[in-house]
Amino acid sequence: MAPTLLHAQILPGGSEFQVPDGCSAFLTVQSRSCLVSHMWRCAGEPDGSHWRATLDQDGAFYLNYTDAEFRWLYSVNLRSGSQDTLIEPEDDPASLTELLETGSDTMVFSIREESGLGTFQRDYTGFDQLTGEQVVIDGEPLEVTQFAYQWETGGGPRATEGTQFVSRNWRLFFGGVETITLPSGESVEVNYSPVEFAEPGEPGFLSTTPEYDCGGILSGLPGPRDHLPTEHG
Repeated sequence: MAPTLLHAQILPGGSEFQVPDGCSAFLTVQSRSCLVSHMWRCAGEPDGSHWRATLDQDGAFYLNYTDAEFRWLYSVNLRSGSQDTLIEPEDDPASLTELLETGSDTMVFSIREESGLGTFQRDYTGFDQLTGEQVVIDGEPLEVTQFAYQWETGGGPRATEGTQFVSRNWRLFFGGVETITLPSGESVEVNYSPVEFAEPGEPGFLSTTPEYDCGGILSGLPGPRDHLPTEHG
C-alpha cells in the first residue's frame, strides 16, 4: 500500500480511530504530554512492520511506518505535508534484535525530507542501550533504555537524549523523559511516557481522545522515535 494513499485514509472518524481497509489495529497507547497513538498492520506488508498514527487534542498529526527492526522507513506530518523517507542502504542500520540480544545498538543513517521548502538530507548518528531496569506499566513489562542521537543542521547539531521503554512482547519502543537540544544550545525536557495500553476489545482501544497532561500544556511537540521520528529530524 503506497504511503501517500495510506495517510490520506487515516483521519479519525467520530470517537473511534479508523484504519485503512485491509489493515488491522493491534494497540492503542495513551501517553503523557496529551498524546494518544494507534498501531496497525496491513495485509501484504513485511512481517513485523507496522504503522503508527499519533493524535493530540486537535486530531491526527503524525504518521510513521517502521519495520521489524524499528528502522524508520517513512513518516509524514499530516498537517504540514512534509514527508521523511529512509535512504537505503544505511551505514549502520538500527536493529531492535541487536539491542534485545546484546543490550546495545548503534546506528548511522540518513533521512530524505521533502516539503514545500524543497528536498533535504539529514544525517543521523545515535545509540540505544538497555539500562537493566525493568518496569511494569498498565500490566505490560517494559525494559528501560538510555538513548541519544543527533543530526547536523548546518548551524550546529540538533540532539535528543534520555530514556525510553521497549517491549519484547510487542517489539515496540515507547517514549520516555527526553531532552531536546537545539543548535542554539537551548534545550527542553519532554515526557512521552506511556500510561495506558489498550488491545482489541479493551476499553479505550482506538479512542481519539488523549487523556493525560492535556489542557494548558503544549501538545504536538516533535517527539520521540517511538511515534514521531521527525524529532529524529
